[in-house]
Amino acid sequence: MCTDSKSKLPVYDISNFDDYNESLKFESNFYIRKFCEHVNENSFTEKPHGHNFYLILLITKGSGVHVIDFLEYDVFPGAMFIISPGQIHHWNLSNDIDGYILFFTKDFFLLDFNAEKLARFPFFNSTFSLPFMDLSEEIQKDITSKYLLIFKEYKQRSSGYPEMIRIYLNAMFIELSRVYVDNLEKDHIYNYDLSQLNRFEALVDKYFRMHRPITCYSKKMNITDRQLSYLCKKTVNKKPSEILTDRIILEAKRLIIHSDLSISSIATNLNFNDDSYFIRIFKKITLQTPEQFRNSQFKNVM
Repeated sequence: MCTDSKSKLPVYDISNFDDYNESLKFESNFYIRKFCEHVNENSFTEKPHGHNFYLILLITKGSGVHVIDFLEYDVFPGAMFIISPGQIHHWNLSNDIDGYILFFTKDFFLLDFNAEKLARFPFFNSTFSLPFMDLSEEIQKDITSKYLLIFKEYKQRSSGYPEMIRIYLNAMFIELSRVYVDNLEKDHIYNYDLSQLNRFEALVDKYFRMHRPITCYSKKMNITDRQLSYLCKKTVNKKPSEILTDRIILEAKRLIIHSDLSISSIATNLNFNDDSYFIRIFKKITLQTPEQFRNSQFKNVM
């Protein structure tokens, strides 16, 4: 777990979690378990926290609420959650909750794949990727079968088991990508549009602190400002500038509750030359000042 003196919320690594077998605690790059066991033996996950690994969770029983980066998602059988490093989350779950959960580090997965492999999956390629999917019964069965194959490899640890786990993970992500894209296409977001939107969001995620004009992004994408505006309006009904501002505000929220930095230091971290301008922008989007937001989130953690 991170022990940075400025850390306000914990950031966990895989070694912080109780495994189903204490003899396997040496593992620090992969973890898989039945969700009911995970929740019962790692109760600290009920409080807001971050982590430095990817988390894949399938709910098969129970209900509740899962809060991811300040947005609430319902928990129910068939709910699938995919959380990336840096995101902050916690949950409030019913006593009969169950499902399957696994963690893996980027280094673990990419050992058998090129560096761009994870980013090609639509739910991993930007901060704005939706961390939730509602799976049909048929897809639930398919994903559950892959979880069980992965768990078998992890438990038995036969020759080459890490490679087999990565193969099954890759197959799982391919299937989930199809569901993810199919859901977007039902909302009339097509593959090309999604690909272009993802390119823009990835650039925003890389350069948002620099507050670059939208023209800089459209030039990198080899399209016009007008084409970029049309794309964003069509896919997510937002202007490119709104997507950029949303990313800045999300980072501000993370810093406000995840660190002990002053509001002035956070404004500087996000390249605002004027603290009052940062506060005005933050309040315009969230309807709270940064201090009010910090105090309200602190009360929720207590």
